[in-house]
Amino acid sequence: MSLSIQTVEPGVRRLRLRSWQGTAVGYEVSAYLLDDVLVDTGFAHARAAMLGAVGVLSPKGVVVTHWHEDHAGNVPALAATGLPMLMHEACEAQLRSHPAIRLYRRIVWGQTPPLSQAIEPFDPSPLVVLSAPGHSPDHMVVWDAERRILVSGDLFLGVKVRIAHDHESPRRLVATLRQMAALEPRLLLDAHRGVVSDGAAQLRAKADWTEAQIAAIERLAAAGVGVDAIVRLLFEGESLVGRLSGGEYSRVGFVRAVLHETN
Repeated sequence: MSLSIQTVEPGVRRLRLRSWQGTAVGYEVSAYLLDDVLVDTGFAHARAAMLGAVGVLSPKGVVVTHWHEDHAGNVPALAATGLPMLMHEACEAQLRSHPAIRLYRRIVWGQTPPLSQAIEPFDPSPLVVLSAPGHSPDHMVVWDAERRILVSGDLFLGVKVRIAHDHESPRRLVATLRQMAALEPRLLLDAHRGVVSDGAAQLRAKADWTEAQIAAIERLAAAGVGVDAIVRLLFEGESLVGRLSGGEYSRVGFVRAVLHETN
């Protein structure tokens, strides 16, 4: 496990977390520090490194974009230090209920320990925290209006994202992408893609592409084409990540998510 701290521009730092497990499947995770506000906490396998970085950087508080273990994995550890936090109430509820996750997620990121301690409330002003559902109902982003920087969690991930959990909401995601693009962000700070320039154009491109895929999936389904065949026709079959996750995070999951909203 490694954690490196990179300066993006004055007052903006990227905490880049890697594990051999994540690297093996092509994933790493970044948290970000905007002046003295930390956005996300990384994954449980990186607990010692994240606690060490927080000790050096001394943020005044944390915003958690959503409950998934690669973003909220160290919430309990940081809460135990007394660091104030802001998260969606549904995110906190998930962390307190400690839902089971599949083995591959425990291997890659580690299981977030149950959250038992009280959360000290946090106001990140002048940064603004905005609801950004689609990837998950509790998803939030952080907007720095002065510098036109959007810390986007898992909102973006790339323009042509063909994989999803089947409980995601692709249509809500499209609406959120357009809402955030209307802010005209200069930079996106993405949890997995890193620093993305020309943020507004990238968000609009993803919204357009996703909308086109939704329409294509609906046309094929209306013609009686099954889910697996749709995946073959549109996406050339299942992805490696989809196979390794047993279909939980997959191209099949993306098609099913669209069809769940259609039906």
